[in-house]
Amino acid sequence: MTKKLYLKDQAYEQIKHMIIHGEIDGPVISEQELVDRLGISRTPVREALMRLQNIDNFVTISPKRGIYIREITVKEANDLMDVRLATEMFSFERIEELITDDQIELLDGLIVKQKEMADKDDVRGFLEYDLAYHQAILEIYGNDYFVWILSNITDRLLHLGMRVFTREKERMKQSIEAHVSINDAIRNGDFERAKQNLENHIKTGKKVYLG
Repeated sequence: MTKKLYLKDQAYEQIKHMIIHGEIDGPVISEQELVDRLGISRTPVREALMRLQNIDNFVTISPKRGIYIREITVKEANDLMDVRLATEMFSFERIEELITDDQIELLDGLIVKQKEMADKDDVRGFLEYDLAYHQAILEIYGNDYFVWILSNITDRLLHLGMRVFTREKERMKQSIEAHVSINDAIRNGDFERAKQNLENHIKTGKKVYLG
């Protein structure tokens, strides 16, 4: 039983990684092709695909035609960014009395990690720390459902971000500068400016993703 669960999770992570990084020559791939590429038996691959379809919306399974890799539509990109805008702005407007020096230091540290990833042209690493920065803001406010929502759309945001930032790597620097401006305003006690900087940052990201 343990081995089966391990193989199912392994297949899930590997297939998801390939989709996010554009390593599958889609838009259609067969189940047998995935079995051959992963070197894993058919059952855990099939279970992984069901999870990727029913929970993550990464694929659509057609018994007769194969596995369709779901591209992120304009509507989905718009919906994802609207979720971020709504939850992050609501949270940020309420953290002025909650945020501590340690939490500001944490946000600073995530920016340092973003810079390290950008310097290495590691887009995936950069995006993971970028999303971690925004997740940290939600965690400061402490609404568990907001944190849960962002956690559940992180992989789709990674997929979307990989497509954009791989093509336009200069945008990594722009995102870092936006985070620095938010932190500087927080540190100076100017939460109105920090809030405006965050809103502009998310709205700019939305325009980029929809472009």
